[in-house]
Amino acid sequence: MLKTLTIKNFILLKEATLNFSNGFNVLCGETGAGKSIIIKALDSVLGAKISKEVVLNKDLPCYIEAVFENDGIETVISREIANQSKFRLNGMLSSIDEIKEIRETLVDIHSQHQTYSYIQPKSHIFLLDNYIIKKSPEFNELLKNYKENYFDFKNIEKKLNALKENLQNNEREIEFLQFQLRELDDAAIKENEEEELKEELDILSNVQELKEGAYSSYYALYGDNQSIVEALGKIKYTISSLAELDKNLSEVNSSLYDAFENLKESANFLRDYSSGLELNPMRLDELNERISLIQKLKRKYGANLDEEREKIATKLEELTGSDNNIEALEENYNTLLSALEILSESISEYRKKYSLELSNLIVEKLKNLELKEAQFEISIKQISKNELGIDNVEFMISTNKNQNLAPLSKVASGGEISRVMLALKTIFALVDKVQTVVFDEIDTGISGITSNSVALSMLELAKLSQIICITHQPIICAKADNFIWITKTHENDTNIKIEILDENRRLEALAQLASGEVSQQTIDFAKTLVK
Repeated sequence: MLKTLTIKNFILLKEATLNFSNGFNVLCGETGAGKSIIIKALDSVLGAKISKEVVLNKDLPCYIEAVFENDGIETVISREIANQSKFRLNGMLSSIDEIKEIRETLVDIHSQHQTYSYIQPKSHIFLLDNYIIKKSPEFNELLKNYKENYFDFKNIEKKLNALKENLQNNEREIEFLQFQLRELDDAAIKENEEEELKEELDILSNVQELKEGAYSSYYALYGDNQSIVEALGKIKYTISSLAELDKNLSEVNSSLYDAFENLKESANFLRDYSSGLELNPMRLDELNERISLIQKLKRKYGANLDEEREKIATKLEELTGSDNNIEALEENYNTLLSALEILSESISEYRKKYSLELSNLIVEKLKNLELKEAQFEISIKQISKNELGIDNVEFMISTNKNQNLAPLSKVASGGEISRVMLALKTIFALVDKVQTVVFDEIDTGISGITSNSVALSMLELAKLSQIICITHQPIICAKADNFIWITKTHENDTNIKIEILDENRRLEALAQLASGEVSQQTIDFAKTLVK
């Protein structure tokens, strides 16, 4: 339960500490006295978004502290608002996410804003699901599994569609790359082939000159009795004979022998080379065509044809390889689709089952709140799957006899909406067992016997949770265990005064709320309300 709430330098409050009790607490006062500021401060310290404009004196920080007690253990949450907000949990700096997580177990604040959002159909599925989760924890696991699978499903669907679209857009590029690859493969260019072909071309282009030059050189070396080899042979023979007489000629003799053999060998090579050369116009044309093809491909693709071919092949593999990716993604897509269908059907069955239970409870509560002829039904219609499943959930209500069920947002009046919301909150509180439930003017639009029914409903709820209620209804205030009176003062400047009323002051306040004045007659009326 909320034990104390300390507020400093917040909107119109310079400094105040409110003490709350178990059971039923009311915050009461004239319209505009500042009651909602208290709830706003509580909402703020529990992580609600707020601007720096709430700081009353800009030279000082705003400070809010809430002390909760559960089973004798205190939890202290504070927030300081200056240039930035600082949260503390039991004196230690904390994050807003941590505070919001703790809030879920401590306080449920229901305001008029929530009332308006609750009547919107988009919120009904969440209300139903929250009820089911509290009754059946395995339903929450189903929801988590479904959402995880749905998220993966949508990601795969997005990737799959992108791949298929890219594949269509890349068809022309694939065809062009395939053509380039065929062109290079058909050419079958070998390493250093161009250089080798050019060498052969040089020979064939000058075959006559080479043939004649080689043969004339052969003839000069070894062609007749006057040849160089013949003359060198005679010299070699002479020196060989002299070397037998003088060993100093041995080296020269050896050199002449080597020279003689080399010249003979060279002459024989030139003879064979010359005779082997033939003019081949057909081969000459082949060489020119082949060299022309290689040079054309190099101009088109680049100097290193092997490297360029590898690039083309890699790019082509990337584009055509997406077919394999599509197959794998489609398999995952179908697997997830099957899982989603099973999960969504299970979730829908839970919703249909518990919607009947929740509808019956709401009807019972509405009858206790003086809507005796009320009918309530939770409509569940199947729709295309989304992140919440396959169900469209909408609250349908009829508050008068012989009136057909219609959407809650189109049928109920302001006072009826408040009672529907109170019925929902009462049911959810029974399930949640949240420590503190705050109602901010949920009794708007009701009076008389209905107010008494609302008060009794809150008393019933106060047996399970601490109730804090902002109200103008004297009938409701009369049932409170703790009566907090709020007034706005204008002494030196505007401020808010907060009092916890004793029995006598409570009667005066009830009298003032009931008639606008305090007299013996209105005091007597207040006593009857308390009884």
